[in-house]
Amino acid sequence: MNSRQKRLEERKLIKISIAIGSLLTAWAIVVGIMGDSKSIIFDALFSMVGLSLSGVSLLVHNFIRKPDDDNLPFGRSQFQPFAITLQSSVIIFLCLYSLATSVIDIINGGKIVELDIALPYLIASIFVCFLLWLFFKSKAAQLGSEYVRIESTEWQLDALLSVGVLAVLSLGYFLKNGSLAHLIPYLDPSMVVIISIVFLRIPATTFWKNVRELLQFAPDDEVEDNIHEVSEQIAEQYDFIDSVVRVAKTGSSYTIEIDFLLPKNLADMQVSQLDEIRQQLHDRIKGDYEMWLTISFTTERKWML
Repeated sequence: MNSRQKRLEERKLIKISIAIGSLLTAWAIVVGIMGDSKSIIFDALFSMVGLSLSGVSLLVHNFIRKPDDDNLPFGRSQFQPFAITLQSSVIIFLCLYSLATSVIDIINGGKIVELDIALPYLIASIFVCFLLWLFFKSKAAQLGSEYVRIESTEWQLDALLSVGVLAVLSLGYFLKNGSLAHLIPYLDPSMVVIISIVFLRIPATTFWKNVRELLQFAPDDEVEDNIHEVSEQIAEQYDFIDSVVRVAKTGSSYTIEIDFLLPKNLADMQVSQLDEIRQQLHDRIKGDYEMWLTISFTTERKWML
């Protein structure tokens, strides 16, 4: 699959996610208000944020595929981690906000939730969200797409959230005639507290990963390892003194600079010979990713630093 086909497939998948998510979100809002369930309203808010940011992702996805221009001479790939960082930060805020308001509810005595109203929605949500999670997870692996992976994560979180809410509300149903009935009002806000804490890990990890890309940290992945290895082999093959490799990953694009230090006796190498080495190195490190590659040769170490 070429890059254009990949982009079209990503756009189609994001649109599917937005369409189905919109229906579930509208249903969740109605059920959450009628049943007075903060956990279901949290589910709806989580879905609503995901939908909004999926729309942003779609716009950014269309934007970054435009050709370079005078204002963005080095491409637009940095907008991908920026959009994902925004998406993750909003989810982190939502988790922290829900955590704080639920703690307040617990302090104030909790609240009773109507299970009969919530049950049909929760069962349907669990079924749909788990199916979509598996579907998007498979597509993300197939396409190697960070956008689709984020969609998959959101559906996974939605599915787990619905399972947790259903489990807790069902527990309240069985406790209502027993000696622990006084705990029922605390079940719903307590569930939101637990979910908020558990859910924080995934967006926090995604946030840090993409902030690293925006700050152009070295990616520390197999691609970088392979570039270092091939560069060292080339240096050894042609009796170069040393090589310096710099790699940064932004979105799906790698910015790579490789400098070779040549001995004085190779200072008169022809440009055509150097281009052959460039081509050889390029062919050995290219992969299923965009690459901004610069390869230079010098006999003075100062030009490598």
